[in-house]
Amino acid sequence: MAYTASALSLMLLGFKKPIVMTGSQLPLSSPRSDARQNLIDALTCAAAAFKPPHVTLNEVAVCFGGKLMRGNRAQKVDSSSYQAFDSQGFPHLATLGVGVEWNEKFLLRVEGSYRPRFKLEPAVIRVPIVPGSDPRMCYGDLVDRGVRGIVLEAFGVGNMPDLPVAGWIPWLRQQTKKGLQVYMASQCHLGHLHPELYKAGAMALEMG
Repeated sequence: MAYTASALSLMLLGFKKPIVMTGSQLPLSSPRSDARQNLIDALTCAAAAFKPPHVTLNEVAVCFGGKLMRGNRAQKVDSSSYQAFDSQGFPHLATLGVGVEWNEKFLLRVEGSYRPRFKLEPAVIRVPIVPGSDPRMCYGDLVDRGVRGIVLEAFGVGNMPDLPVAGWIPWLRQQTKKGLQVYMASQCHLGHLHPELYKAGAMALEMG
């Protein structure tokens, strides 16, 4: 569900309507199912503009376990709890208990017209940097295998090993010269990227 919500949020750019996804940890037929409450909570958030305090939700969101989360920030974090989803890197849009506490300053402000993007590029993979791993051995020539882009998960603010034996910079330079698109992210849940603070990160930035 988190993957679907994230994809929809990027595909339906400028879509000024609430799209609230939900589900359950236990089936609706189970006596202790959370499906009914999650569905009621999701409908409450989707229709919030029609009753006081008239909050307008104009984005894709995930409503689960009493929390409303931005769709492209939600992640499943627990396989056995009713609070199975969270958005660890972004505040909850709303908290649902006896009432609904909205965090309105974090709601998406939609600008511009509706610009759908339905053509997706499936040849993109996630590449987490692991200490001691050699990208030439672990990933090889991605471009020759048809990969168009990677999400490179660096350490902290954007650092990575740059050793002669298992360095990432020579491999990245070779792949980007062949046309590979690289998006750098952090393995941390919180904080900002500043790869320019480290030699390897700065070298990666110079590649574009």
